[in-house]
Amino acid sequence: MMRTLPKLIPLSLLVLVTAACTPRGNPDDPAYGGFFRGIENISDGTYDARIASREQKVAALQAREQRLLAERNSVQRRISTQQNALAHLKHDIVVARVRLGDENLDANTQAQIKQALASQPSGTTDQARLAALQKTIADTRELAQRLTRLAG
Repeated sequence: MMRTLPKLIPLSLLVLVTAACTPRGNPDDPAYGGFFRGIENISDGTYDARIASREQKVAALQAREQRLLAERNSVQRRISTQQNALAHLKHDIVVARVRLGDENLDANTQAQIKQALASQPSGTTDQARLAALQKTIADTRELAQRLTRLAG
């Protein structure tokens, strides 16, 4: 056993050195390719292809970001337009209410007016806010039209 141990030491060192020299990870990645693989990748254009591929990905992500920003801006403009429409409807309700006088309105209609004037549609996303605004506008428009008909 003692005689084989000295023979195993150089063999073990050779295995360790060989294992340490083997590239780890993707050999086309400059971080893992090693010196000789790096020279080969530079000369055969592998690194240039890798750079071009990543630049294409960046360009695609930037284009997607621009589309999403345009969509968000469009939704926000629609929300603003809807908020203005709701404000006008609330104004119409107040005008009709003044014309009619509170004493000429039943309790149910007065409660609907109070609720319509106090409504503040909201949502967790722009799309949800827009949907809530559209529903509130539909309900408020119906009330405003009814009051306008009553006011004559």
